[in-house]
Amino acid sequence: MKKMTLIVIAMLLVTGASGAYGYFFIYQSQDSDEVEVQQEQVQETNDTAEEEPEEPEEPEDPPAEDNNSFFRGLRDECFEHNGIERCWILYVPEQTDDTQSIPLIFDLHGLERTAQQQYNMTDMDRIARENNAIIIYPQGFGNSWNFRECCDPAREEGIDDFGFIRTLALQMIDNFPIDSNRIYFTGWSNGCAMSQALANEESDLITAVACMSMYFIGSEDSSYSAIPIMEIHGFLDPIAPYAHVGPTGFFFQQEVWDTGAIQNLYTWKEMNGCSGDTPVLSEQDTFYNVQEFTDCDNGSEVSLVTLHSGTHNVYVKNDPGSPEPGNQGTVDTAQIAWDFMSRFSKQ
Repeated sequence: MKKMTLIVIAMLLVTGASGAYGYFFIYQSQDSDEVEVQQEQVQETNDTAEEEPEEPEEPEDPPAEDNNSFFRGLRDECFEHNGIERCWILYVPEQTDDTQSIPLIFDLHGLERTAQQQYNMTDMDRIARENNAIIIYPQGFGNSWNFRECCDPAREEGIDDFGFIRTLALQMIDNFPIDSNRIYFTGWSNGCAMSQALANEESDLITAVACMSMYFIGSEDSSYSAIPIMEIHGFLDPIAPYAHVGPTGFFFQQEVWDTGAIQNLYTWKEMNGCSGDTPVLSEQDTFYNVQEFTDCDNGSEVSLVTLHSGTHNVYVKNDPGSPEPGNQGTVDTAQIAWDFMSRFSKQ
């Protein structure tokens, strides 16, 4: 009996030293008076032990949204609209930060020009980089825009540029973290007329317009709700004259348009319900001045920027499609347009 007790103690010491553990039962054998010791279950040592079943883990929180998940860079994109492939240049600056408001800018090219030329000329890509904006340069059908009153070949072919631009804007809002309260339009010549026509028919979508060298040609749409409008024009413009050419207006694309820069300012003044009979001369510079109506419906404004020696190309850079030079740095028209538009939000 003493011998068996010593064996039990020894086994307990061994198992304790090795890190093993188990259950031991002492019982009396039927065939003898000796007490037998049986190890019912002994776990292996720590080196070979089987792991106990783990308790179920708490469900993890959904991963945080990756702020770098959307495309950044410059690329051409297309989709089909009304059976026609429509394309544009998309520019998302590398430093775009979606923890801040991201405005969307549309920059529309002129007649017989392209989206690529507009990108090269206007400096709006710089504006996008400096102001956390995304910019779209849409390509018009046959290098033209159909704003109903003009211009061929898009008008002649019945191209729906209003539908194309609206669809594109909504797609960009879906694909990128765009601030839908800050959708801005600019453009040159035919693209400026198109931007103003879009403002007239898509005022629920567009926040503000500031464009170059052309006028609003058309009638006020029943859906129009006042939004801010700026037009920037060269006093010496030979394509879209600053003032009437005689009593009948100016001749463009086999059409006579009874308007000019001052007339355009007053057209928008009436459409926006602005108070006052004459505009305020809010800025006078050596190279340009700004006339505007500021007390208008919906908190909007109407503004005309006149470049004293400006021609049809009022941008700093030269027009790649003609020998006409830009203003050679005398007036940063891209910055003026942005400073105006960016003051306004739908919210």
